[in-house]
Amino acid sequence: MEQSINNKDELYQRRLTWEGCYNARDIGGYATLDGHTTRWKTVLRADSPNELTSAGQRLLLAYPVRTIIDLRRTTELRRAPSIFVDGRGVRYLNISLLEDERKAREAQSLQRLYSLTLETCQEPIKQVLQFMATEDIFPCIVHCTIGKDRTGLMIALLLSIANVPMDTIATDYALSEQYLVPLLTAMRARLAEEGQDVSRFEWLMPAHAETMYATLTYLAQRYGSVKDYLLHIGLTQAQLDRLHTILVE
Repeated sequence: MEQSINNKDELYQRRLTWEGCYNARDIGGYATLDGHTTRWKTVLRADSPNELTSAGQRLLLAYPVRTIIDLRRTTELRRAPSIFVDGRGVRYLNISLLEDERKAREAQSLQRLYSLTLETCQEPIKQVLQFMATEDIFPCIVHCTIGKDRTGLMIALLLSIANVPMDTIATDYALSEQYLVPLLTAMRARLAEEGQDVSRFEWLMPAHAETMYATLTYLAQRYGSVKDYLLHIGLTQAQLDRLHTILVE
């Protein structure tokens, strides 16, 4: 069992070893700037759970995950509908983040892609956070395809609401690069076998802490803070306070 970053309770672990998921992990146990800790078994992040084995699905349901928030685009859902779309013991919600894939292709760096997402996807970002603030959905899991970019942004916003330091948020983001090695190796091999250009894939796949740090700095410089950005896109202070209460113990 991997050690949690916060050793307060060794019963909990950061990475969740669900067979068929590579990047599933709990965001509990992080120290906040105001002396608290993020709550375990509340918000999880992951790559797509579509490849979970039967044993992996049982572990997810037993965690117990009550709600799945799927950030994938319509085209991704057509290719691979969620195995949880019919309920199967959990509540399923799809809110597409970066639905227009053409916009993603305009970005020339990951940091630019993240800034573009934060500027052009404000409505779905607001919808996800409002849903989390107003519905009884926890524990919930947020995922996209590989659980690094769209999921990484949503988790960074949630950890910011919880007053987790930027360095810690960036470190959490960077764990994806370590955990996704087997999945990305397989994806790279498939692209090469199909004769596709893998150059864009290569710069999209890293998860360096500096990238997330730069993204959070962008929000601070443009809006004043992450919370000011969230207020700007339409969340209320009451909703931010509610999310803070949910996320922090």
